[in-house]
Amino acid sequence: MSVDKLQEAEEHVAQMREEAQRTEREARREELRRPPLGDTAGKPHKGITAPLSQVRAMANMRTGALEDIHELAVSIRETGLLHPPLVRETGEESHPYELLAGQRRFAAMKLLDEAEEPREDWRFTLVDGISTREALTMQFAENFHQSKPEPVQFARAVRLIMKEDPSLTAAEVSRIVGAPVDWTRKSLKLLDLPESILASVERGDLSFTTADFVRRQVARGAVTEEKAEELVSDHAAGEINTTELKFGAGYVPPPPDNYAEISDRLDAARREAAKPQPREERDEDWSDEDSGSERSEPAVATPVSVRINDEPIGRGGPTDAELDAFVLGAFLHHSAAPRTKKLLRITGEADAHEYARSLRPHERLPALRSFAREAIDAI
Repeated sequence: MSVDKLQEAEEHVAQMREEAQRTEREARREELRRPPLGDTAGKPHKGITAPLSQVRAMANMRTGALEDIHELAVSIRETGLLHPPLVRETGEESHPYELLAGQRRFAAMKLLDEAEEPREDWRFTLVDGISTREALTMQFAENFHQSKPEPVQFARAVRLIMKEDPSLTAAEVSRIVGAPVDWTRKSLKLLDLPESILASVERGDLSFTTADFVRRQVARGAVTEEKAEELVSDHAAGEINTTELKFGAGYVPPPPDNYAEISDRLDAARREAAKPQPREERDEDWSDEDSGSERSEPAVATPVSVRINDEPIGRGGPTDAELDAFVLGAFLHHSAAPRTKKLLRITGEADAHEYARSLRPHERLPALRSFAREAIDAI
């Protein structure tokens, strides 16, 4: 490619990127122009003072210790409370106010009260006319943007908000709290999993992506809930890795993009290997009248070296990867469950070995174990 053409290509790519960025900015502006789903933002606010004993904390999605509370308490001590926590009225005499937003500030204020005499004039911002759904949404939005929550906690908070207002959809809750819609929907679907699997996600033993894969496998009937729980338990105990967990849950690696090309090469390799090779000359090949003539050394057949995807076959013995592929292909042909053969479109021995060779070397043994488990379960 000439320098001029290369420069033109770079300019074209730069223009495409600029156009994509301009389109994205306009889409974001259009989203900000949309009217709000409710009138929460327009509710009147007013400042009040009250002791902390009159404010109760609402059930909050944040769990565990709050971070940097001591440092925040020192900051409030030095510079004052710059942004008073938000509260709403409860109508209760013992706790006339309920915390809406500002749990970290509220916790820091408690530390200051414990260090000195409790204050009677802590400043709060009272928001009038806030419903329970709006209160949950305000807490959820604050926590989500401070620190992205764990997906199971996120899903339970979304479900709680939708329970308070059944008219809301997952997409609308996502917009209210500023969360990605796809992430919200996937998180909600996680709640279909058994509690033991959800607990593994909450502890961090199982990633969000792997948990969603297990959920999809359970939903399509590739694995039972009991088997899924057993696999997740083994994974959490370190007995199997993530790849083995996925194969155990019914994962079947898709054929590679160049599957047809690999199949053609395998067919060519089989045809080449099936060709009759030159045989060695034997004594009986020589007639009696030729016995006095000088004999040449018998011809020795030249070993055939076939290459598939740049891997030599037939010279120096098979490699471990080739052995794995052969064993997997033989198993698929002779012993695989009918469901597996149907899924992989295996109608004969050639199909079985072609599929086995198409997998990457590190995928072959996990695949063999997975298919073997299916065959045993089918007995």
